Amino acid sequence: MGRHIICDVDGCLVPPRGHKWDFKSLAILADQISKQEFIFTLCSGRPATFMEALARQLTITSPMICENGSLLFDPQTKRGIVHPNIPQEFMKERGNIHRAIEELIAGTDAVIELGKDVMFSVNSTNPGQFGDLMPRIQEALQGAPVNIQFSGRSIEVIPRGVTKAQGLAFWAETMGVQISDTVSIGDADNDLEILRAAGHAAAPANCTPNVQAIAEYISPYPMVEGVLDIVAHYTA
Repeated sequence: MGRHIICDVDGCLVPPRGHKWDFKSLAILADQISKQEFIFTLCSGRPATFMEALARQLTITSPMICENGSLLFDPQTKRGIVHPNIPQEFMKERGNIHRAIEELIAGTDAVIELGKDVMFSVNSTNPGQFGDLMPRIQEALQGAPVNIQFSGRSIEVIPRGVTKAQGLAFWAETMGVQISDTVSIGDADNDLEILRAAGHAAAPANCTPNVQAIAEYISPYPMVEGVLDIVAHYTA
């Protein structure tokens, strides 16, 4: 069984906006991680700053996969490593891509999420705007070295050639770990690639039907309680 666990953040550890965090279960998870009987780390579209704060609470010391695989962040050294698959063209054009998005969302409730070093996330307090913004952003960035997708809470503009699965491969190479020895925990459709790529795929009870269809183990419990159950299942 895999003893290297890579867990999604939103929908697994962090609840939807407006819902209370399960601090009791998170404290239990942190206690288990601190014993260092297995490696536990995170993979998310979130920026390194958010991930570092969560890592401190969970006593995570291993590098984390941030920004949908674009960046590895080491919470001990505070060093970020950009994924080598990212085209140089993207990094050269990043400023222009940022300006193009800013021009498109001007006058709307949408904003570019702060703190991201590589990719861009367009968030809004008015989710109804995404249906209009998505095709406009796709048209404006046509020809740019990016992939554009909707995560369920934001429009993600990601460097071409980088996914959570590619992030897992880079993490495993950096850690000297066989991917076959990894367990990926995810709940949403944007986790499907990394779930398929990992040695073992697991999900909490609140996962989507598509995740349910490919998961090797589905916990009967949702969110953090489900993560605790999955950890117990794969480390027993």
